Formats: sequence, C-alpha cells, structure tokens
Amino acid sequence: MKYKEKLLWILDKTDRESDDNGYQENIDFVHSLGKKCDCVGWSELDMDEPDAHGVLERIESFCKERGYRARGWYERVYTDVESDWYEIKNEPFRDGTVVDIITIKAQNGDDLHHNVINAYRELNVAPKGFWKVCVPDRFRKACTENGITDVEFCWVKDKGRYEAEQYFYIYPERYIPRIIYDRSIRQNQTERLRILGGTLPKIASVFYNLEHIQLQDCFLKEDMPSDGIAYVYCPSAYDFCGRYKILIHKNTAEILIKEKALSSADIVPVCVVEKCPEGYDFDITEREAIPFTEYIEKNFSEYEGLKAKGRPEYNVKDKEALLFFRKTKGERKADFSKGLSKKYAEQITDSFYKTLLPYYGVSNGGQLSDEYTFLSYSESLKATDEFFESLKKEELLTEVPCGAVIVSCADGDSVLITESERIIRWSHEAPEIVCEWQSIAKFFVNALNDF
Repeated sequence: MKYKEKLLWILDKTDRESDDNGYQENIDFVHSLGKKCDCVGWSELDMDEPDAHGVLERIESFCKERGYRARGWYERVYTDVESDWYEIKNEPFRDGTVVDIITIKAQNGDDLHHNVINAYRELNVAPKGFWKVCVPDRFRKACTENGITDVEFCWVKDKGRYEAEQYFYIYPERYIPRIIYDRSIRQNQTERLRILGGTLPKIASVFYNLEHIQLQDCFLKEDMPSDGIAYVYCPSAYDFCGRYKILIHKNTAEILIKEKALSSADIVPVCVVEKCPEGYDFDITEREAIPFTEYIEKNFSEYEGLKAKGRPEYNVKDKEALLFFRKTKGERKADFSKGLSKKYAEQITDSFYKTLLPYYGVSNGGQLSDEYTFLSYSESLKATDEFFESLKKEELLTEVPCGAVIVSCADGDSVLITESERIIRWSHEAPEIVCEWQSIAKFFVNALNDF
C-alpha cells in the first residue's frame, strides 16, 4: 500500500534546559534548513520532500556538534485507500458545553459515565465525543425513518436554557472483533521498524525519542459486516480517542448524507485489508457496555418532555446583554471600572471597538467572572499588540485570527472580537480557537453567568 510519512520534531538540549536562548538556537537551526517552526522550535518534515534524508543528516550532525537531542512524532497515512467502510469523525464538545457527568449502571454491571450538556453551546452540528461518540438528533431520526435498526440511541441530557439540536449516544449492535494497529510499537524494536520500512528506521536511528509512532489503523476484511453500522472498542488503547470508533458502511452513509443527517466531511475511509500488514499487531476488541433498556426509555421520555415544553431560541440581543451588564455592575461595583467617557469614546473609530462602545459605556474594564476579565480600552490595545507579536513566532499556523483582544482568561487564553463581530477564545497552548460565540451580546451574557 502507498503511504505518506510526516515527522513533527523538536531539538532538546542534552541537559534538558529550556531557556529562551536554547529555544532561539533551536529556532535558528530550523530556519537554516529553510523550514518554519512554532515559538519554541517544533517543526514539520514531509518525508516525501526531495531533501528529507539530507535534513535528517543535518539534524543528526547538529545534535552531535551542539549538544542537542532530537525528539519527535512520526505519522504514516495510506494514500490509496479504497474501502466500503468509513469511520465517523468526531471531536470533543467545546469548552463550556459539558456541565456535569452522571454515573449510571450498564447491562453488564459496569459503571457508565454520561455527560450532561448545554447543547446550545455547540455551533457546529456534527458527531461529537471523547470517550464515546454521540450524534445529532437528525442522525437518529434518519436512521429510524430509513429502517436502519442495527443501532441503539441514548439521549445526552441537555440542561441548557436555550433551544438547540439534541445529541444521542450511539450504540451499534455489531462490533468488529479485531483491529490491526500500532500502539505497541516502540523505538527500540529495531527489527520491527526495519520491516515497517519507509524512512522510519532512519528516523529512529537519528532521534533519541520518538514519543509516538502512529500508523493508520486497519481492519481485516473477514471481520467486517456486509452493511450497516458497527463499532470497535479497545479499552487497552492508551490514546483515548482511539478507544471507541463508529464505523459505517458506504450504503448506509449514502442514505444518511442524502437525508442531510451526515456530511461527507464527517467520515473518512478506513483501511480494510486481506491480511495483517507486516510489522503491525492484532488487538482483540471488546463489546461496549450499554445502559439498561429501562434507562434508555426513561431518558427518551425526558427528552420528549423537554421538546414538548419548548425553550427560547439562543438569540441574545445587545439590549438584553447591556441590561444584564448594568445589573451585574450594580451588584458587584468593586469588580468594575467607571464607564468610558463619551468624549473619549468619540475618539474611537476602529471598527473592532466601535461595536463595543455601548459596553465600554457601562464599564471600561472589569471582572465579568472568575474566568473572564474585560480589558479596558488601553489594556486591550496593549494586549492586542502583544498577542499578534507573539503569533509571528507561530510559523506553522495556516490561519491567523484577525481582530482585537478584548478579554483575558484565567488560564492565559485570549478572547478576541473579529471583523465579523464573532467572538473567539484563542488557546495560548495549542494555539487554536477553543471556543466561540456568534455575537458580543452572547459572549457577555455567557461570561456574566459564568457558564
């Protein structure tokens, strides 16, 4: 099978120091290779590049000469995958969506941990999950209406105050008994790395630590059902997102895509092979525990009651947010500054701040909650300059936000208002968007409520 290899790498000082000078030397070396890196020196190498082998040689020489060691993550992805089966892609709920976790008993006596959520916080309706997978209500309805009966659904309790599409845990009846994967591969298994081939043996000889060797999961053809939806559950897997996968046959996927219950962007083809590739391992999977039927039925009854009761749409207006802001300031006067003077406010012509003027009129900065601090206008200007200056060091970013930093977070993240007046929370670690709000008003109401 044809594949692509990618290496994410960084250099560590032999004495494990990580001061700014060490980072700069690392960054300078990456730049000397004609490569980009992030603010501490992490860089990417596509092993299909013409001089990839030469880059490895230069990394090895630099480490020997300057007292560094190379550390990295290796990934291999097949490029000629043709399969009748797809994996449903899912990502964790956004920050603030999960508000509680409840424990229930499964049919086999195990404890199951289910989320309680504010569903309206999810702006992108798509499959979600971390330890297990949940799908939007439209997915469940499409299965019911099209006779797809080889799957059970259990409602994810929603405590949000606003109307939103609901989510359901998905429990297919059929499971895949084996998975072919890489999780037991270690850097010191020289013979096994030789069998796997590609540039992996050379990389392993240069790098003192390959923290992760990620090969694409495969499934044996004889283990696959003929149609429908199935799952694979690997409780021994150390990477959490790999423990539980939902697989869907192309015929079923076509039905759900036609019904707009699933998007083609939500699925990715999986490797189904005739025999186990050399160098890989088999792992025996297990059946996933599911809730008692009585619990599922009771839960569904609660869902129907919630839908019948109805809730307001999540459509907060500036007037509502400003009234709430004034009320909160009146209750917590010590946490807020005076409003920005009208004379000074009239000098603000920047488009980002113009839409914020009504809020600055209430308070020119203050503590919205334990998590969010609204910056004064002058603090915002300084924070924005510092934010974009720091982003210049993140050379691996493909998309850079455009806006102004208006709020600081307790953990060091920044909240920005963008050109479209959308509010985003930017992680100081990843870096990436970890949360977003569709308007200033929605952000202020959420922050003041400390959701």
